[in-house]
Amino acid sequence: MSAPTIDDRRVRVDLGDRSLRRRRRIRALILVLAGLALAGVVWAVFFSSLLAVKSVRVVGAEGVQADQVIAAAQVSVGTPLVRLDTAQAQAGVLALPWVSGVEVRRGWPNEVVLAVTTRVPIAALAGSNQVVDAAGVTFDVLGVPPESLPSVSAKGIGLETAMAVLAALPADIAARVVSVTASTRDDASLILRSGAQVRWGSSEQAEFKAEVLRALLRNKREVYDVTAPELPTTFKGN
Repeated sequence: MSAPTIDDRRVRVDLGDRSLRRRRRIRALILVLAGLALAGVVWAVFFSSLLAVKSVRVVGAEGVQADQVIAAAQVSVGTPLVRLDTAQAQAGVLALPWVSGVEVRRGWPNEVVLAVTTRVPIAALAGSNQVVDAAGVTFDVLGVPPESLPSVSAKGIGLETAMAVLAALPADIAARVVSVTASTRDDASLILRSGAQVRWGSSEQAEFKAEVLRALLRNKREVYDVTAPELPTTFKGN
């Protein structure tokens, strides 16, 4: 009677099938775990409070102005940072007249930073508590405008001209100016601390006009006309 024989090919097939099924189960388990991990990350980032807004900080403004920025941005505490509408927050802050620029930053894990650039007033609008920046934008100030600012009496294109002239003045000339008026692009007029009038004209050739005016100021006059700096004139009266 002969001994039983073992079919090596069948054994190898069975072992191969078990190994393949094992690898498939492992791959399936890995995919399930990866899916669960991804779902957890999505939940944590988009829906949970782990990465949600807990504080809003303003850079570039303080006190009441900072409060106005926060109110204008309308950032809700508890909003997941990744879902924060930065464009909407930026538009809200830019609606404040005294703000010239703002950057909305996500400060991970729980902070929103509003970096604000404020307008710099260079004149006070006559007859009001408003101030004006170099671009001719008017905005309110808290309290009374600084006394060091010259006053401006103008509107529309005249206001743009007046502010362009003031912004282009060299520091030594600007320090002498107490008021400026303009109604067109070419008729800006300055009143100096001495009481003298300077007929400046347009905002063009500011450096040349300032150089000519410095020379003219050596002689006391009531009116200095540098509208055409190549042919300046002075008067003892209007």
